[in-house]
Amino acid sequence: MSPSSALIPLFSLACLTASTCSSPLAPAPSASLTIVAYNVLSLFDAKDDGDEFPEFSVAKGTWDDARYRVRLANVAKAVYAAVPSPGPDILCLEEIENRDVLEALRTGPLSASRYGYAAIAPSEGGPFSDCVLSRLPLVSASCLGASTPAGKAGRNMLELELDTGGDKLFLFSCHWKSKVEGDEATEEARREDAALLRSRIQELLAANPGARIAACGDFNESPDEYLRVDRRYPTALMPVEEAAGPAEAEAPPSGPFFDRLLVASKPELACPFHGEPALYSPWADSGGYSYSFRGKRERLDGFLIGAGLLGGAGLHYKNFAVADASFLLDAQGAPLAWPGTGENGYSDHLPVALTLTSSSG
Repeated sequence: MSPSSALIPLFSLACLTASTCSSPLAPAPSASLTIVAYNVLSLFDAKDDGDEFPEFSVAKGTWDDARYRVRLANVAKAVYAAVPSPGPDILCLEEIENRDVLEALRTGPLSASRYGYAAIAPSEGGPFSDCVLSRLPLVSASCLGASTPAGKAGRNMLELELDTGGDKLFLFSCHWKSKVEGDEATEEARREDAALLRSRIQELLAANPGARIAACGDFNESPDEYLRVDRRYPTALMPVEEAAGPAEAEAPPSGPFFDRLLVASKPELACPFHGEPALYSPWADSGGYSYSFRGKRERLDGFLIGAGLLGGAGLHYKNFAVADASFLLDAQGAPLAWPGTGENGYSDHLPVALTLTSSSG
C-alpha cells in the first residue's frame, strides 16, 4: 500500500429518494450538526449468501427473519439513545452486511430520520461494509482502498464531502483491523490504514489549509494506544506529544513511526507537526469508554477532529459523548452484545456522537 493510493470507484447510493433526486436543495444553514458512529456488530440479513457467520445461518436454523427484524429495531434504538429521534444528521455504521441491510434500516426503524442520502463501501474479501446515512447532501462519496501487510486487499474507508449549507465538511468513516489475532500482531495493518488516512488528509490540507475535516468510526485502538502498550511498539494512533520524543528523533523517515496518524489530547495541540496533520481526540476530555473485552475497557470508537473544526468562525466542534444508556449495558457495565440467538442485546460497541455548531465568529 502506498500512502498516496488513488481513490477507487465506490458502489454508492448518492441519493435514495425520488424527491431528493428530482429537486436537490442545498440545506439551510443549521445552528448545529450531529454525527453518530456505531459498530453494530455483525448485522446480517435473513438470507444465506455464503459469507455470514455460522450463528447467522438461516439454513442451520440459527437465524431467521424475525430475529433480523429485532436486530434492525435494536440498532435504531441504540442510535436514538445517542441522539434522540429524528436522530443524527449523519450516521456512520460499521459491520453492515450489504446494501439491502442498509436500506432496510433506512426505510424501516430509522425512517423517522428521513435519510435521503447514503453511501456504502463494500469490504474486499470480508463480510461487512462501511456505510453512511445522511440528511445532508453528499457532494461526493469515494472510498480509500487499503491493503494488508501481506499485500491483500484490506478494509475500505469512506471519504465523504458533505454540503452543510455553509462550510463543506470532509468526513472519513473508518473500520480498521481488529485485534482478534493479537494486539501487536495486527498493529501493522492498522498502521497501513493510518498512513493512508494521513496521506489523504495531507492532500486536502495542501489544497485548503482551513479545510474542515473529521474522521470517525471503529479504529480498533484507543487514541492513547501507544501509552497503553508501554511504548513497546509503534501504534497507528500516535500521541503528538510522543512524536517529539527521543524514539521519533531516532526513527528514519521510512521507519515504522511514520506509518501512523498523530493524535492530540488537547485542541491547541492539533496543529501540523513537521508537515504532518495532528487530529484532536475528544476522548481525553471525556469520561467513559466504547468497548470492553474481558474487563478491559477501551476507547476504540470515536472521532478525530482537524484543526479547521476547532474554533473560529463557521462550522466547529462543540461536544462529544458516548451513548451509555442502561439498556445498552450488561450487569457489569460492559456493552450488551447481541448473543446470536434470542431477542436481547445490541452490540459489543457503544455509539459515539459528535456535535458541530456554526457561528459567525
